[in-house]
Amino acid sequence: MRTTALIVLFTLAALPLHAQGPQDMERDSWSGPLTPGSVIRIDNPYGDIRLRHGGSENNLEVAAIFQQLATDGSRLELQTEIGDDSAVITIARIALNGEPTTKVPRGDRARVDVAIMVPEGTTVEARGANGLIEAHGVHTDIDLQTTGGKIRVAKHGGRIKAHTDRGAMEITLVTGVTKKPQELSSVTGSITVFTPADNDLDITMATSGTMTTDFTLMVEHHDHEEPNKKATAVVGNGGPMLEISSKRGDLALRRVVTEDTN
Repeated sequence: MRTTALIVLFTLAALPLHAQGPQDMERDSWSGPLTPGSVIRIDNPYGDIRLRHGGSENNLEVAAIFQQLATDGSRLELQTEIGDDSAVITIARIALNGEPTTKVPRGDRARVDVAIMVPEGTTVEARGANGLIEAHGVHTDIDLQTTGGKIRVAKHGGRIKAHTDRGAMEITLVTGVTKKPQELSSVTGSITVFTPADNDLDITMATSGTMTTDFTLMVEHHDHEEPNKKATAVVGNGGPMLEISSKRGDLALRRVVTEDTN
């Protein structure tokens, strides 16, 4: 039932504009147990990666939707390799001769979007290209990287390490969920962080782009360096380090109102 729920995550609105309809889509899925403390590694250079909370039962679930539109007849495949303390999830391109290939044909429109239910107590390393990487409600440490794709994290319960070359990044931090440091970086991509004022954080920011904040910043200028501005801020009583850095991307530190749970 949960694998079915994962597939429902993908709507036609999430697919590229050239999608023609359900008849053009293929589905694949995998489910199995993991050793507690395992590292989950995901590599999908052909579309989006969505991470969701998978509970505390050490069971990994993966669902993928494919659009097999390669002009050279090659196909994308979901591959899983489960070890004693790791799980490797890869989207691979398979040529007509059945051999793996990294060659992208001219006019290629093939795409695959992947959703993963992440068990508590694991660690996630996700790598993408120009697709979205999104983590929502995941209760574990995550390490996310894209080339030009967007990174979005919300309602997270662990350490966040995220990097994008030129994609945009939006991170919403929850008060008091972790004492681990958070590290966010880009080359030219913008980074926006949302945090409640009652969160306890020590923050450093650095960029040659613009800095926008709803909090008090102490800014130092370093002319002829890159980045040429470095700033510090304390939210709440201070606490775990949040490092936000870019060479030339715009940085924003925004205040959000804590949800009323009464």
